Amino acid sequence: MSAVRRALALLILVSAALSLVGCQESDSAAGSFQWKPLYGDFTNDTSPVVAEVGDIQIRERMVKLYIDELPPKLKKEFLGPDGERLALKKMIDQALLVYGAMDQKIYTDQDVARQLISQRRNTLAYAMRNYGLLRDNEPSDEELREFYNDNKEDYRQQGLVMSRHVECLNRDDADLAYQRLTTGGPQNTFPKVVDEMSVNKDTKKEGGVTGWFAKGGFIPFIRNSEEYANKVYDLDIGLHPPIKVADRWHVVEVTHREYERPQTFTEARDKVMVDMLPGWQRAVVKDFLLSERKKYPVRMLGEYAPGKGATEEELFRRALAVTDAEKKLELLSMIHTDFPDGDRADDALFVSANVALETWQDARIAERYLLMMLEEYPDSELADDAKYLLDNLYNPKVMNPQSIEDLQQN
Repeated sequence: MSAVRRALALLILVSAALSLVGCQESDSAAGSFQWKPLYGDFTNDTSPVVAEVGDIQIRERMVKLYIDELPPKLKKEFLGPDGERLALKKMIDQALLVYGAMDQKIYTDQDVARQLISQRRNTLAYAMRNYGLLRDNEPSDEELREFYNDNKEDYRQQGLVMSRHVECLNRDDADLAYQRLTTGGPQNTFPKVVDEMSVNKDTKKEGGVTGWFAKGGFIPFIRNSEEYANKVYDLDIGLHPPIKVADRWHVVEVTHREYERPQTFTEARDKVMVDMLPGWQRAVVKDFLLSERKKYPVRMLGEYAPGKGATEEELFRRALAVTDAEKKLELLSMIHTDFPDGDRADDALFVSANVALETWQDARIAERYLLMMLEEYPDSELADDAKYLLDNLYNPKVMNPQSIEDLQQN
């Protein structure tokens, strides 16, 4: 958030930058260049004034915002009251430099104007994506559950084993520990044998208990734990003769086992969110851009006009050949926007819908591509296929058949 706030503060300085290129020598244009306020966030700040530079007032809250805008590594320099005083001095220096820039009309320099325009463009585009579209916006439980149902095989509860062990330096000690454990009696209980014979000081404190682990998993406080986990994981519940792990010997008792199984949606929900969110966010942005093209028609002119570069057929072949989904959609979009009356425009929309389904399992964005195709190209040879897809986008048996019976029914 601080990055956007910092960049938005710069926008105050650039609100007239686009007009500068065409009227750099105009005093009236310079007079209308809105470069204040320099600090704050547009809210009505009523905190105490802590400094004045000319007619610029710097308030207490502005100092805190200024520090908050800094990269994490720099924030350390401005901790505590002394740090805030240092930050205020830097803010005063900045204000004086800005006064100088305004007096000398530095903002009319082409390099400066280009940077101001670039900062405004990048900031607003970033803010629209991350604040206008994605902030507080995430897949619904219904969408998450649909993604989970389509990818159930990816969400499984790993098999786990619990064990306890006596760790020995040599085979003879391990054999003796095993003999005592199999003999039984109050002097040969597992905790007693561990306490007297185990060389592992850490697991000894827990009575030899290793905790839960998966096959090949990491186990704290056990040397070469991956090898230990691999050898112990498949053992039956109960006590086992000594096994060697690297240069140590272990007498192991498997005490509990949980078998691998499918996770429920509730168990898998957090991972489903992590897996689904990147593609879902890309779809949100692409959906927005598609809708905005309806509101703000796009034309490419001059040397970038349709037909000046690759032909639609060349673009289509290139789109089918690339494996990166983002690049594929970019090329298909070029066909639809550059050659709206061409033979491949409807194909491009249909293939785009399929890319959205295959790559991100996003029925919503696929639906928009298909609706666009049917609206703009109702006589397309692919119209029937598009209608079939639209009718079945939310039918898992059609989109993700789990058996031959699902296929036969459709």
